[in-house]
Amino acid sequence: MNFFDQYDRFYTTSQTSPFPHRLNGRHEAIIASNANLIAGKRVLDIASHDGRWSFAALQAGAAHVTGIEPRQELIDNACDTFARYQVNASRFDFQRGDVFNLLHGQVFDVVLCLGFYYHTTRHAELLDLIERTGAQFVIIDTEVTPRAEEAVVLPSGHSRLVFNNPYAIQMLSEPVDDQQMAWQDALTRNGRTLVGRPSRAAVEFMANHFGYTCRTYDWPNHFATKPEQVSSMADYDQGWRDTFFLEK
Repeated sequence: MNFFDQYDRFYTTSQTSPFPHRLNGRHEAIIASNANLIAGKRVLDIASHDGRWSFAALQAGAAHVTGIEPRQELIDNACDTFARYQVNASRFDFQRGDVFNLLHGQVFDVVLCLGFYYHTTRHAELLDLIERTGAQFVIIDTEVTPRAEEAVVLPSGHSRLVFNNPYAIQMLSEPVDDQQMAWQDALTRNGRTLVGRPSRAAVEFMANHFGYTCRTYDWPNHFATKPEQVSSMADYDQGWRDTFFLEK
Protein backbone atom coordinates (compact mmCIF):
# COMPACT_ATOMS: atom_id res chain seq x y z
CA MET A 1 0.00 0.00 0.00
CA ASN A 2 1.21 3.53 -0.78
CA PHE A 3 2.38 5.53 2.23
CA PHE A 4 -0.37 8.14 2.47
CA ASP A 5 -3.08 5.58 1.75
CA GLN A 6 -2.18 4.17 5.17
CA TYR A 7 -2.49 7.63 6.77
CA ASP A 8 -5.34 9.05 4.72
CA ARG A 9 -6.27 11.81 7.16
CA PHE A 10 -3.62 13.86 5.33
CA TYR A 11 -5.92 13.88 2.30
CA THR A 12 -8.30 16.17 4.23
CA THR A 13 -6.14 18.38 6.48
CA SER A 14 -4.98 20.89 3.88
CA GLN A 15 -6.15 22.69 0.76
CA THR A 16 -2.73 22.28 -0.83
CA SER A 17 -2.47 19.44 -3.34
CA PRO A 18 -3.95 16.66 -1.15
CA PHE A 19 -4.11 14.26 -4.10
CA PRO A 20 -3.19 10.62 -3.43
CA HIS A 21 -1.01 10.10 -6.51
CA ARG A 22 0.81 13.38 -5.89
CA LEU A 23 1.44 12.87 -2.19
CA ASN A 24 2.53 9.27 -2.67
CA GLY A 25 4.76 10.12 -5.61
CA ARG A 26 6.44 12.89 -3.66
CA HIS A 27 6.83 10.60 -0.67
CA GLU A 28 8.72 8.07 -2.75
CA ALA A 29 11.04 10.74 -4.14
CA ILE A 30 11.56 12.81 -1.01
CA ILE A 31 11.34 10.41 1.93
CA ALA A 32 11.49 6.76 0.83
CA SER A 33 14.51 7.26 -1.43
CA ASN A 34 16.39 8.91 1.47
CA ALA A 35 15.16 6.86 4.43
CA ASN A 36 18.69 5.76 5.32
CA LEU A 37 19.77 9.41 5.61
CA ILE A 38 16.74 10.34 7.74
CA ALA A 39 16.68 7.43 10.20
CA GLY A 40 17.97 8.39 13.64
CA LYS A 41 18.43 12.04 12.69
CA ARG A 42 17.21 15.38 14.03
CA VAL A 43 15.06 16.79 11.24
CA LEU A 44 13.83 20.32 10.53
CA ASP A 45 10.72 20.70 8.36
CA ILE A 46 10.53 24.27 6.99
CA ALA A 47 6.97 25.46 6.30
CA SER A 48 5.72 22.20 7.80
CA HIS A 49 2.12 22.90 6.77
CA ASP A 50 -0.24 20.17 8.05
CA GLY A 51 2.67 18.03 9.23
CA ARG A 52 2.58 15.59 6.31
CA TRP A 53 6.36 15.53 5.79
CA SER A 54 7.22 15.78 9.47
CA PHE A 55 5.06 12.70 9.99
CA ALA A 56 6.62 10.90 7.04
CA ALA A 57 10.12 11.64 8.37
CA LEU A 58 9.19 10.19 11.76
CA GLN A 59 7.75 7.08 10.10
CA ALA A 60 11.06 6.77 8.23
CA GLY A 61 12.83 6.60 11.59
CA ALA A 62 13.81 10.19 12.35
CA ALA A 63 14.73 10.60 16.02
CA HIS A 64 12.94 13.96 16.30
CA VAL A 65 11.28 16.45 13.96
CA THR A 66 10.85 20.18 14.42
CA GLY A 67 8.33 21.89 12.15
CA ILE A 68 8.28 25.64 11.58
CA GLU A 69 4.97 26.93 10.22
CA PRO A 70 3.37 30.42 10.35
CA ARG A 71 -0.29 29.34 10.10
CA GLN A 72 -1.76 28.19 13.40
CA GLU A 73 -4.65 26.28 11.83
CA LEU A 74 -2.16 24.06 10.00
CA ILE A 75 -0.18 23.41 13.18
CA ASP A 76 -3.44 22.49 14.90
CA ASN A 77 -4.26 20.08 12.10
CA ALA A 78 -0.81 18.53 12.36
CA CYS A 79 -1.07 18.03 16.11
CA ASP A 80 -4.54 16.49 15.79
CA THR A 81 -3.31 14.10 13.11
CA PHE A 82 -0.24 13.10 15.11
CA ALA A 83 -2.48 12.39 18.10
CA ARG A 84 -4.81 10.29 15.97
CA TYR A 85 -1.89 8.21 14.71
CA GLN A 86 -0.46 7.97 18.23
CA VAL A 87 2.85 9.71 17.64
CA ASN A 88 4.66 10.22 20.93
CA ALA A 89 4.70 13.95 21.72
CA SER A 90 8.37 13.78 22.72
CA ARG A 91 9.32 13.08 19.10
CA PHE A 92 8.09 16.33 17.53
CA ASP A 93 7.76 20.06 18.07
CA PHE A 94 5.86 22.56 15.97
CA GLN A 95 6.96 26.18 16.23
CA ARG A 96 4.75 28.97 14.91
CA GLY A 97 6.47 31.87 13.21
CA ASP A 98 8.85 33.02 10.50
CA VAL A 99 11.69 30.61 9.74
CA PHE A 100 14.08 33.55 9.32
CA ASN A 101 13.40 34.55 12.92
CA LEU A 102 13.17 31.11 14.51
CA LEU A 103 16.04 29.23 12.91
CA HIS A 104 18.92 31.05 14.59
CA GLY A 105 20.84 28.87 17.05
CA GLN A 106 18.97 25.63 16.32
CA VAL A 107 20.83 22.41 15.43
CA PHE A 108 19.69 19.75 12.95
CA ASP A 109 21.11 16.89 10.90
CA VAL A 110 18.59 16.95 8.05
CA VAL A 111 16.50 19.83 6.70
CA LEU A 112 13.37 19.51 4.56
CA CYS A 113 12.42 22.58 2.55
CA LEU A 114 9.47 21.28 0.57
CA GLY A 115 7.40 23.89 -1.20
CA PHE A 116 8.81 27.01 0.45
CA TYR A 117 11.90 27.90 -1.58
CA TYR A 118 9.84 29.59 -4.30
CA HIS A 119 7.73 31.51 -1.77
CA THR A 120 10.57 33.83 -0.74
CA THR A 121 13.17 36.15 -2.27
CA ARG A 122 15.67 35.31 0.48
CA HIS A 123 17.04 32.10 -1.01
CA ALA A 124 20.71 32.63 -0.17
CA GLU A 125 19.92 33.85 3.32
CA LEU A 126 17.80 30.76 3.95
CA LEU A 127 20.58 28.43 2.82
CA ASP A 128 23.00 30.33 5.05
CA LEU A 129 20.73 29.71 8.06
CA ILE A 130 20.29 26.07 7.09
CA GLU A 131 24.04 25.53 6.76
CA ARG A 132 24.57 27.11 10.19
CA THR A 133 22.32 24.47 11.78
CA GLY A 134 24.99 21.91 10.95
CA ALA A 135 22.71 20.02 8.56
CA GLN A 136 24.60 17.50 6.43
CA PHE A 137 21.64 16.67 4.19
CA VAL A 138 19.06 19.09 2.79
CA ILE A 139 16.11 18.38 0.51
CA ILE A 140 14.71 21.30 -1.47
CA ASP A 141 11.55 20.65 -3.46
CA THR A 142 10.63 23.76 -5.40
CA GLU A 143 9.19 25.29 -8.50
CA VAL A 144 11.99 26.22 -10.89
CA THR A 145 12.21 28.03 -14.19
CA PRO A 146 11.27 25.69 -17.08
CA ARG A 147 14.23 24.03 -18.76
CA ALA A 148 13.42 25.70 -22.07
CA GLU A 149 13.91 29.11 -20.45
CA GLU A 150 17.15 28.31 -18.64
CA ALA A 151 20.53 29.44 -19.96
CA VAL A 152 23.15 26.76 -20.51
CA VAL A 153 25.74 26.51 -17.74
CA LEU A 154 29.20 26.99 -19.27
CA PRO A 155 32.59 26.99 -17.54
CA SER A 156 33.50 30.55 -16.62
CA GLY A 157 35.75 32.25 -14.12
CA HIS A 158 34.21 35.63 -14.81
CA SER A 159 32.97 37.37 -11.67
CA ARG A 160 29.99 39.09 -13.27
CA LEU A 161 28.48 37.02 -16.10
CA VAL A 162 26.40 39.90 -17.40
CA PHE A 163 25.29 38.01 -20.51
CA ASN A 164 23.60 34.59 -20.54
CA ASN A 165 23.81 34.24 -16.78
CA PRO A 166 22.19 30.87 -15.92
CA TYR A 167 21.77 31.69 -12.21
CA ALA A 168 18.42 33.40 -12.63
CA ILE A 169 15.51 33.98 -10.26
CA GLN A 170 12.12 34.94 -11.69
CA MET A 171 10.34 37.57 -9.60
CA LEU A 172 6.65 37.04 -8.84
CA SER A 173 3.95 38.59 -6.65
CA GLU A 174 1.81 36.31 -4.46
CA PRO A 175 -1.22 36.83 -2.21
CA VAL A 176 -0.53 36.21 1.47
CA ASP A 177 -4.04 35.15 2.46
CA ASP A 178 -3.91 31.90 0.48
CA GLN A 179 -2.84 28.74 2.32
CA GLN A 180 -1.02 27.58 -0.80
CA MET A 181 1.00 30.77 -1.24
CA ALA A 182 3.49 32.90 0.66
CA TRP A 183 3.11 34.17 4.22
CA GLN A 184 2.88 37.84 5.14
CA ASP A 185 6.33 39.35 5.66
CA ALA A 186 8.13 42.71 5.65
CA LEU A 187 7.80 42.92 1.86
CA THR A 188 3.99 42.64 1.90
CA ARG A 189 2.02 45.49 0.36
CA ASN A 190 -1.73 45.49 -0.32
CA GLY A 191 -2.06 41.82 0.56
CA ARG A 192 0.75 40.60 -1.69
CA THR A 193 4.44 39.90 -1.24
CA LEU A 194 7.41 39.31 -3.54
CA VAL A 195 8.75 35.83 -4.17
CA GLY A 196 11.27 34.30 -6.54
CA ARG A 197 11.32 31.13 -8.65
CA PRO A 198 14.97 30.03 -9.13
CA SER A 199 16.59 28.27 -12.04
CA ARG A 200 18.09 24.86 -11.41
CA ALA A 201 21.52 26.37 -11.94
CA ALA A 202 20.80 29.01 -9.29
CA VAL A 203 19.85 26.36 -6.72
CA GLU A 204 23.04 24.41 -7.40
CA PHE A 205 25.14 27.61 -7.44
CA MET A 206 23.87 28.63 -4.00
CA ALA A 207 24.20 25.09 -2.64
CA ASN A 208 27.82 24.91 -3.77
CA HIS A 209 28.57 28.30 -2.25
CA PHE A 210 27.53 26.97 1.17
CA GLY A 211 29.57 23.80 0.80
CA TYR A 212 26.96 21.32 -0.44
CA THR A 213 27.06 19.04 -3.45
CA CYS A 214 23.78 19.05 -5.34
CA ARG A 215 21.89 16.48 -7.38
CA THR A 216 18.29 16.13 -8.50
CA TYR A 217 15.77 13.31 -8.32
CA ASP A 218 15.20 11.42 -11.58
CA TRP A 219 11.59 12.41 -12.22
CA PRO A 220 11.55 11.23 -15.89
CA ASN A 221 12.46 7.71 -14.80
CA HIS A 222 9.96 7.91 -11.94
CA PHE A 223 7.11 8.70 -14.32
CA ALA A 224 8.26 6.03 -16.79
CA THR A 225 7.50 3.45 -14.12
CA LYS A 226 4.47 5.22 -12.60
CA PRO A 227 2.59 6.92 -15.46
CA GLU A 228 -0.61 7.03 -13.41
CA GLN A 229 0.93 9.82 -11.29
CA VAL A 230 1.59 12.20 -14.17
CA SER A 231 -1.88 13.77 -14.21
CA SER A 232 -1.54 15.10 -10.67
CA MET A 233 2.16 15.95 -10.99
CA ALA A 234 2.28 17.93 -14.23
CA ASP A 235 4.68 20.49 -12.74
CA TYR A 236 7.33 17.79 -12.18
CA ASP A 237 6.58 16.04 -15.46
CA GLN A 238 6.76 19.27 -17.47
CA GLY A 239 9.96 20.36 -15.76
CA TRP A 240 8.93 23.47 -13.86
CA ARG A 241 9.29 21.83 -10.46
CA ASP A 242 12.21 19.75 -9.22
CA THR A 243 13.65 18.01 -6.16
CA PHE A 244 17.22 18.75 -5.05
CA PHE A 245 19.40 16.74 -2.68
CA LEU A 246 22.17 18.74 -1.00
CA GLU A 247 24.88 16.82 0.87
CA LYS A 248 28.09 17.51 2.75
